Amino acid sequence: MHHTKAKGDIGLTKVIADLTIKGFVPCIPLSEHQPYDIVGIRKDGMAYKFQAKYASLKANGTIDVRFRRCWSDKNGTHIGHYAEEEFDYYAIYCPDRDVVLYVPNRLDCPKVIRFGKTANNQTQSVKWFRDYLKL
Repeated sequence: MHHTKAKGDIGLTKVIADLTIKGFVPCIPLSEHQPYDIVGIRKDGMAYKFQAKYASLKANGTIDVRFRRCWSDKNGTHIGHYAEEEFDYYAIYCPDRDVVLYVPNRLDCPKVIRFGKTANNQTQSVKWFRDYLKL
């Protein structure tokens, strides 16, 4: 699948399902001009804002996460970066493993998340997918 809008829709749908399974009430904003795609409300009333992403597994066993927004208008294509205060978590759907990862929206968030072993058996400083399955 190549169409980015379709991928985004699939990612958002999977995030809604995963949040529901985890006991959240998912709420979708009325405007698509918000920096977040979904709000999840816990049973205790705490609300979290999520930016949904879709990331395919690469041959080396990782996903690259593009922590940016892209849009087009009459002046061309634009790329911008999110600010920490815009939302709480990236919710990243990986279709190859059918999992949603929850990465805190911080300046130090990982750019690469690993599912498979490293080629050199390195383990230090590796960002493993299993560390991002829970909120």
